[in-house]
Amino acid sequence: MTIASALRVRGRRISLAALAALLCLPALPAAADPSPAAPAPAAPSPPGARAVSWVPCDPPDEGARCGSVAVPVNWDHPSASGSAQVRIAVRPARDRARRVGVLMFNPGGPGAGAADIAAREDWAEFWFPSELLDRFDVVGVDPRGVPGSTPVVCADPVDPEVSRFPRTPAEARRLSEANSAFAASCLKGTGPLAAHLDTDIVARDLDAVRAALGEPTISFLGVSYGTMLAQAYAERYPSRVRALVLDGVVDRSLPPARLVLDGAAAVQDGLARFAARCAATEACVLRGKDVTAELRRMDARAERGEVRAGGRAVTAEELRLAVNDGLNTPLADGMLAAGIRDAVDRGDGTALTSLSRYQAWSEYARYRAIICQDVPRARATALVGLADAAGRRGPVLRGASEMWDIVSGCAGWPGPSRWTPHAWRVPATVTPLLLSGAHDVATPRRWAESVHRGLPGSTLVRWDGDGHAAWPAHNRCAMRAAVTYLTDLTPPASTTCPADQAVTGAGS
Repeated sequence: MTIASALRVRGRRISLAALAALLCLPALPAAADPSPAAPAPAAPSPPGARAVSWVPCDPPDEGARCGSVAVPVNWDHPSASGSAQVRIAVRPARDRARRVGVLMFNPGGPGAGAADIAAREDWAEFWFPSELLDRFDVVGVDPRGVPGSTPVVCADPVDPEVSRFPRTPAEARRLSEANSAFAASCLKGTGPLAAHLDTDIVARDLDAVRAALGEPTISFLGVSYGTMLAQAYAERYPSRVRALVLDGVVDRSLPPARLVLDGAAAVQDGLARFAARCAATEACVLRGKDVTAELRRMDARAERGEVRAGGRAVTAEELRLAVNDGLNTPLADGMLAAGIRDAVDRGDGTALTSLSRYQAWSEYARYRAIICQDVPRARATALVGLADAAGRRGPVLRGASEMWDIVSGCAGWPGPSRWTPHAWRVPATVTPLLLSGAHDVATPRRWAESVHRGLPGSTLVRWDGDGHAAWPAHNRCAMRAAVTYLTDLTPPASTTCPADQAVTGAGS
């Protein structure tokens, strides 16, 4: 689900500092020029919603408008809970005569914003094919909790001394207590907003933005975590959905154990794919070596305290989780291979840990504070057996996966989860287009297949190749299918796509 992490790596891997900054997805405190475009007929505003407060974008961009919308902290008690600010950026359709409507999007995470992508022309042109920029007002929203909007403020969520893969009930209790303490830090640093960050609440914020813009309906592109937000919006506001694209689909009907086991198997597959790419690529620094054996050597060195980064010894768990993050995109293959080599041969974990989401701890703190309100909680007492089962499904990284990170990181979180697992509950008028990669390590193909079966009006485009989600860098064929669907509401003629030959990995 952390497409932002995968793409942050892509920025460092292939080029420009500006592109790297884009893919880190920082949310700058900005907004837009109250320019042109006549508004569509107004739709009724949700109780508690207000109009957009327009301000200049920062940096200035004559092609975008930026602003914010005030929303209630607690939508169930809007007048008594105080308010939060939700930052938005609107890039009006370039071809006004052929304008379709509004396209909102969420790039994944959670904890990543979308306003900067819409506000900056170069970033928007990287993310969106020209047909979408021509035909839609592209609307980027920084969800509540994300800088740019009213942010959540938490302590560092990662303590290397606390095992994320408990082997005993005592270790599981310690992890649960650490998670509970982190949750308390968010509430202390943020106030009541920290308890109101789940996707249903964010969906209500999105509808407040829709109403403030005067739009009767929206089209929506959700990537990874954004597919969870899409489900929440479509279930609450089905009549306001014109079109939905779900890329890197999360199946929210599944219990924690199934999510973890599916994730571990997907990572095992992704690691085998990485090893094969390395073996076939002359520039790969691990070419000719047994990648599995190298990772076991890395584990052994780390467990002896012989791998260091940032002035301290890093644990084997930290390194395995960094490898998992590096598998999100083949565009990071060169960095991943070099990081493994450095850890094994030199005891230097700097390059490898730079791939980890934990390195940007404030971003990861937001990720955890949000996602833990949106997944069913595993009991601390169940973590030991679940860790063992995940290790059998994904033996090379001993069960490391994004879903393990989520489930283990949310055990002990106070209060019940706001989400009860269920399949989509939407009328037949909601007909999403789903995009799914064959070897997605974060959102496995079987999740998309399951969601597709539960939505009779949906279309599933299956693309071959590697990488977490097609958008915006892993499969242009799948993206083209989405463009056609969004602009014309026409399902693609073909529902299969070959691997994108422009996406290569394993080089230095």
